[in-house]
Amino acid sequence: MFCVAAAIAASGAGSALAADAVARDAAAGVVTSVPPVEFRRPAISRNAARLTSTAALARRIELAAPDAAETAPMQLYNAALLRGEGKGQPLAIGFGRELPTADRVIALSALTWIASADGGRTARVDIVSPGAAALRVAVELSDPTSALSLRFAGSAADTEVFDARSPRHIGRVAGAGGRFWSPVLAGDVAIIEVHVAAGATVDGASLRISRISHLLAAGRDLHSLPGVIRKVSGIGAAGTCNIDSACVFPANPAARDLAKSVARLSFVGDSGGSYICTGTLLGDSVQSFTPYLLSANHCLDSANVAATLNTFWFFAADACNSKQTPPFVQLTGGAQLLGRSPDHDWSIVRLLDVPPAGAIFAAWRAEPIADTTSVATLHHPEGDLLKWSKGQTTGSLPIDDFYVYDIFTEVVWNEGVTEAGSSGGALLTLAPGGSHYEVRGALYAGISSCAQPHSPDYYSRLETALPVMRSYLTPNAANPDGLVAATEFYNQALDHYFLSTNPVEIDNLDSGRTRGWQRTGLRFIVHERPTPGTGPVCRFYRAPAYGDSHFYSASPSECAATAAAHPVDWVYESPSVFYVALPDATTGACPASTTPVYRYFNTLTTNHRYTTEIVVRNSLDASYGWVAEGYGPGPYLPVMCAVAS
Repeated sequence: MFCVAAAIAASGAGSALAADAVARDAAAGVVTSVPPVEFRRPAISRNAARLTSTAALARRIELAAPDAAETAPMQLYNAALLRGEGKGQPLAIGFGRELPTADRVIALSALTWIASADGGRTARVDIVSPGAAALRVAVELSDPTSALSLRFAGSAADTEVFDARSPRHIGRVAGAGGRFWSPVLAGDVAIIEVHVAAGATVDGASLRISRISHLLAAGRDLHSLPGVIRKVSGIGAAGTCNIDSACVFPANPAARDLAKSVARLSFVGDSGGSYICTGTLLGDSVQSFTPYLLSANHCLDSANVAATLNTFWFFAADACNSKQTPPFVQLTGGAQLLGRSPDHDWSIVRLLDVPPAGAIFAAWRAEPIADTTSVATLHHPEGDLLKWSKGQTTGSLPIDDFYVYDIFTEVVWNEGVTEAGSSGGALLTLAPGGSHYEVRGALYAGISSCAQPHSPDYYSRLETALPVMRSYLTPNAANPDGLVAATEFYNQALDHYFLSTNPVEIDNLDSGRTRGWQRTGLRFIVHERPTPGTGPVCRFYRAPAYGDSHFYSASPSECAATAAAHPVDWVYESPSVFYVALPDATTGACPASTTPVYRYFNTLTTNHRYTTEIVVRNSLDASYGWVAEGYGPGPYLPVMCAVAS
C-alpha cells in the first residue's frame, strides 16, 4: 500500500533520488509529442456467434457457494481500499477458485457430442459458481489436432457469445504454463463449447480447467451491491463527489474526444483474482494505428496479466449522471506486454484486438510539467462509468516506498477526485491552442477522496518512459547515437532470465518460435555501435549440459579471464553485442548521463540477471541465492552503465 507520509520521509532534503531525476530531466533535452488521430478504419462486425449445444447435454461442474475462507482475503484487500489506501494497488472485483481435482482435466472423448451444421461436432462444459456476477475460466487445450476450437458464453440474459478460439490462438495469448483466461462471462455459469471439424478425432485430446475467477461485478449490469464489497461493483459505486464525464462534455469537446481513448481495464492475476484499472490508447508518430495502451505498472505488471486483459470502451454515461448501462464495446483478445517500469510505475502493452471504430489514439507530450499547470484526468473510479477530475500541479515528490523509486508529479484537484480503479488513468494537459488534451503520465497513488478532496495524487512522468518506449511511439525519430533497448525475458521452467538487443532473437522469443520465454517488460537503453565513452559488451553462452545460461560483461579483462578460465562450459559468443560505459572501478560511480546496471548471480540456478530498476535491485538483494557482482564498495555494485532515461 502507498503511504504518503513514508514517501515524504524517505525523500528527505538533498535526496539522491531527487538528484538522479533532475539529471534525467536535463539529459532528456528534447520536447517530443504527437497529435491525436481518430481510428477511421471500417468497423469490424461484432461477433454474431451463437451456441449450438444445449445445457441438457453439457458436462456440468457445480462448485459450492464461496465460503468465508475464500472471500475473506478479497474483503480485507478492498476494505483497505475503502480506507483510501487503494491507489497504488489495482481494484479487486473477483477472487480465484479451484475446481475439484476430478474435474480439472476432461477427456474430450468422454463428452456428449452432437452434430453441427458444418458437418463437425460440438460438446459443452458448464461450470457453476453460485452468486457470481460473472466468471472467467483458465483453460489449457491439448492440441493433437488443429481442428479443435472453443467458444465461451455466460448464463446472464442476452449475454454475448465470444467466437471460437483455436489452440493456436490460445497458445498465442496464453501466459506461462499455457493457461488461457476466457473473456468476462456475465452470470454464475461459464459455458465452454468445444467444436471439432468434420472428420477429425478427439481421441487423446483433453481440456484442462485449472482455475476460475469468481467476479462480483460483470461487464454489463454493474450496479452497486451492499456490504464491504460494494465498492467493486461498477456503475454507481464511485464516491458522490466524482464528476460524471457526460456532465462536462457539452462545454468541453476536447474532453469528449479524449474519452474515446480511455478504457476500463479488467484483468486476472496469477491467483485467479480479478482486478480493475484504467488505460489510455496512445498514438505513435507515424499514425500506424498500432493499439498501444498506457497504464500503471502496478496494474499490468507481467506478460501473464497482459494476456488476460479485457478492455471496455465507451464505458461512459449517455447523459449527465445517468446510471444506465451504456452501449460499450468489450474487447477480449488480451495484450502483449511491451515495456514497464516498477521504479516509475508505467506500463505499455499492445492490444491483440483491433480497437473499436470511433476510438481515438490520444495525443501525448513527453516533457516536464511546470508547477501550477492546469491538468485533468478521465478515469474509472471503483470501476464506475467514466469520471472527470480537474486541478493543477503543485510540485513533484520523490517517492521511495519499496514499490516505486522516482519523482512523481503531484496534483491537487479542484473538481472531482480519484479512487481505486482510477489507477493508470492518464494525467492530461491542454495542447497549445486548446484543441485537444495531451497525455503526460499515469496515476500511481495518492490520498484524494471525497472526504479529502484537496489531498494530493501522484502521477508517473511520460518523459521518463519515452526513452524506453521510443521504438514504439516514435519509430521514425532520428537516432544518431544508435540507441537500442536491451530487452529482458524470463523462462519459468528454467527459472532463468535472458537479455538481448538482437531483433532476430527478440522476435523469436516474442513469437514463441523459441518456446518457454516471455518478456518481463523490463528494458534499458544501450548503444548498438561504438560511441565515445563506451566500450563493447561481450556475451558468453553456458552450454545446456552445464546450465543453459548467458553472461555479459563490459570489462575487457573480465571477458578475457572468463574465456581463459571456462573454455568448455562457457562458449564465447561475441566480443561486442552492444556498447555501454563502465563504472569507476573504485567508487562504482557511473558517468554523467548514464544509469547503473546491476548484475546479480543466482547461485541456485547458475543464471545472471541485469537491471537498472532500483525496486528490482532491492528485491534481488534481499532474495536468497542472489549475489551482487560489480564495482565499488557496495552494498550495491554497478557492473556497467546504460544510457539514462
